Amino acid sequence: MGFISYEFIVFFAAVFILYWLFPNKRWQNFLLASASLVFYGWLASWHALVLLASIAADYLLALGMARWKQRAGIFLWLGIALNLGLIVSVKYRFIFGDVFHGVILPLGVSFYTLKKIAYLLEVNRGGMEPGGDFIAFAAYISFFPQVISGPIDRPRVFLKQLDSARGWSVTHAHHAWALIVMGLFKKVVTANTVKVFVDQIFLLQEPSKIFLVAGALGFTLQIFADFSSYTDLSRGVAFLFGLQTAENFNKPYLALTPGEFWNRWHMSFSFWLRDHVFYPIRRAMLKAARAPEFVAGAIPPLVTMFLSGLWHGTGATFIVWGLYYGALIVLYQWAGIRGDWKPESRIARFLAWLVMFAFIVFGWAVFRAPSLPWLWDALTVAPLYRAPAEVTAALVVFVMILFHSCLLLAKYMLDRFFPGRGGLHALYYAFAAAMTVVFFNSSSPDFIYFQF
Repeated sequence: MGFISYEFIVFFAAVFILYWLFPNKRWQNFLLASASLVFYGWLASWHALVLLASIAADYLLALGMARWKQRAGIFLWLGIALNLGLIVSVKYRFIFGDVFHGVILPLGVSFYTLKKIAYLLEVNRGGMEPGGDFIAFAAYISFFPQVISGPIDRPRVFLKQLDSARGWSVTHAHHAWALIVMGLFKKVVTANTVKVFVDQIFLLQEPSKIFLVAGALGFTLQIFADFSSYTDLSRGVAFLFGLQTAENFNKPYLALTPGEFWNRWHMSFSFWLRDHVFYPIRRAMLKAARAPEFVAGAIPPLVTMFLSGLWHGTGATFIVWGLYYGALIVLYQWAGIRGDWKPESRIARFLAWLVMFAFIVFGWAVFRAPSLPWLWDALTVAPLYRAPAEVTAALVVFVMILFHSCLLLAKYMLDRFFPGRGGLHALYYAFAAAMTVVFFNSSSPDFIYFQF
């Protein structure tokens, strides 16, 4: 059941009415947990059973950590092993041969396992007391607007909201409708339209360089519009239940450095990696007095981004993509350019942005490429273009990318320069809604990050 489906509209309407009909937090949490299991098990009921069993296992392990503190480490690593095992069984299913042949495997495992690992780590560090309401914990892990593709909310922040009384307020709808309209617009109008020619380019056996550039730029727009649209829809639906969830994107393509990019892109995942991978490795390296300073500075980002690549997928392109960003972060650090670096000159800022944007586009080319040999041939062997018709086709693609980029850029300009002009914003949302209706029946309901 996808967000962009008539089934979901009926499902959401039923849950929404029952949720606010009895504004009691215990009932609301029970309803959210139950509805989320129904949502997750829509394609196959055993998906919901796997999710529920994994939730119960982590809940009991956290209780064990609190009760037998001297053995807390055992419970922690057992929980981490179980969660990583669940990820491996789904993402690296080729290891098991034909065991899963023809089986519809559950989605979102990479996302909700990170939430559960974060909970276990928080309990182990003493940042949270386990033993609270199991239903609230189940609602946090399985919350249906997030369970497939995030955001990955911190346990303390979300569980605190579930532990509080929630009453209906018109502000819920005010926050929600703008996010839902923009989410639908970015997915239906922009991402799905750009997807058509991006897929065709990356299906070519031997693309020319001009097609590679067009495909990379197109995918740069597509993946942002697609993934941020899911986050918008997820946050909008959460607001309608009186819950505020984490932002995932903060104008990432305006970043001047790779560190800043990852502070703006898929933020909940980036912060998870920072809190639970980068900082622990960094502290361990600093304690290792024998490690040279450049090694202590290089290993944490390289390992963190390598794990980011592994988390995204099993192909060599994902691993190289992760290491590529790790290397970029290290090189910028060695050059004395940190995440908060900002040149004083406008020309210098523009050049810094242009260089970083080129790095981002190339990174997405690696990410989207069918294989590394395919990308290598396109970069080294392929001609700039094979026929004048390719130049014409590429120019058409560039114009389409520019047009759809301007549609999203217009929203950014309104937010930045006309924040108080409600009429202009209403006009934009009306345009976005109308375009969504026009494109709706021809769109695909699947989101790119469903596969991760």
